[in-house]
Amino acid sequence: MAKEPTVSLSSADINSIVAALHESDWDEAVVSVGDVKISVARNGAHLPGGSTAMTTPAPVAEPVVAPVAAPAVAVSAPIPSSPAATAHAPANATDFAITAPSIGVLWRSPEPGATPFIEVGQRVEVGDTVCIVEIMKLMNNVASTVTGIVTAVHAENGATVEYGTPLFSVDVTAN
Repeated sequence: MAKEPTVSLSSADINSIVAALHESDWDEAVVSVGDVKISVARNGAHLPGGSTAMTTPAPVAEPVVAPVAAPAVAVSAPIPSSPAATAHAPANATDFAITAPSIGVLWRSPEPGATPFIEVGQRVEVGDTVCIVEIMKLMNNVASTVTGIVTAVHAENGATVEYGTPLFSVDVTAN
């Protein structure tokens, strides 16, 4: 009897699935490859809570749920002046915040002990990698969407951040 080939999904495969959902008009998708089932959703779409009953008993892998909250590239926006944001208030009105694109762990350098991607006083250009946000062992590079001088670092290396958390302030008038 021939042995069935083992099917596995890499993190790149999962990123491709999430990217395909993001680029489509769909709110959710379920992908099954071999014994692996991945459910992804966005905009509050309901994901199935567990496996469905089958007519023939068979071992079923638990679904891996990967909600799609935002694209992997951070969005820059003025830091709001709400009381919740006062701990990260910019030094002046020309500062913009580079924010976390998703929940995860912030890594300021490409590997432990390496020089951080950016420091206060350093110039950044649009597209420069400013940090990495890790979620479920997937490393997402966060790129600057503005050009200017870094004026503040709001999150420490290894800190857990949430979607929209200000990570860095950049003075966009310092061109």
